[in-house]
Amino acid sequence: MERYIAVDSGKFATKVAEYNAAKKSVRSFSIRTAVSEGDFRDDAIEENTVIVKIGDKVHKVGNGARGQGAPLDTDKKSEMHRICVLTALATLASANEKDVINVAVGLPASEWASVSKREDFKAFILPEGEVTVEIKKDSKSDVLKKTFTIKNRFVFPESYGALAQDGVVETLTPTTITGVLDIGNLNLNATLWQGKEPLLDYSATAELGGAILIQKLSQDISTSITPCNELITANILKSSDRALPRGPKVTEDMVNESRNLIKKVLREHAAQVKSVCRTKGWSLDVTKIVAIGGTSKDLKEELEEVFGDITVLPNAQYCNVLGYLRMMCAKEEVLGELIDISDTPKVVKTEKTEVKEKKAG
Repeated sequence: MERYIAVDSGKFATKVAEYNAAKKSVRSFSIRTAVSEGDFRDDAIEENTVIVKIGDKVHKVGNGARGQGAPLDTDKKSEMHRICVLTALATLASANEKDVINVAVGLPASEWASVSKREDFKAFILPEGEVTVEIKKDSKSDVLKKTFTIKNRFVFPESYGALAQDGVVETLTPTTITGVLDIGNLNLNATLWQGKEPLLDYSATAELGGAILIQKLSQDISTSITPCNELITANILKSSDRALPRGPKVTEDMVNESRNLIKKVLREHAAQVKSVCRTKGWSLDVTKIVAIGGTSKDLKEELEEVFGDITVLPNAQYCNVLGYLRMMCAKEEVLGELIDISDTPKVVKTEKTEVKEKKAG
């Protein structure tokens, strides 16, 4: 079977999207970017975790992996990213036949701009020839051996996926200037584009991702109101109320104070994002600004207040990977089609992995 898969391996989550050419549908899911030593005898595999054997080593990949997460290097040429990408491909590959897979991955624009770094990354992360991965998807599953060949390999610059989204791709011309704010777990990647070319002298990376925001919120709430660790703070940020949860020791005054404090911190964070753009010389009043990345969704209201005219794209967490998939499939040597990725996904469960299914035509 021939498959079409894109993978965006971030510092917190590895996002995956696959296009089914026969059904003209797209499905997407994510796994935690975390790897530790694994054992196929494990009979208590955690949720959203798999055991894989790549080469001669067995790894636990996903939520249940112990130890540190992905390295903070911008080049992404790390063993952890390679394992997560190959695990994503093996998760989707057939067990009863040898698939041929077209794959697209992403690299920070500053690294992508170097041909040697781009080619080294491609060779490292996506090996040539047959690839065999053994995988156990949960405690009760058998170990499956999956063998596949990577047919076409593409490396796109990060935030390029935003340019492929509906509402953006239609307006692109060789002279169109677009500013993309990719706000992830660790970093803000602010990339200015002319058409489909990154303007690296006007682009910047800053530690203004979700982890920094949650750390700041946790400290401020703990200092001003009541001790609040980062786990609880993260849950607050994802809630509709965005305030301390009510409880026996949390008064209504404390809830209201926390709501005001959180709003203040979020707005300050959005203002810092805007300051990065100004420092790099963006003409904000006449530039189309779009925001992607999981944290942009959490900051949507504040980004709109601070920037005014800004578009926080739907499916912000999956914009890059869906964009990579769309651009790859548009290549003549792949499908030569601009596939539809616009439909609102519905969440379904497939082999203990949260999968988003959407029609594409």
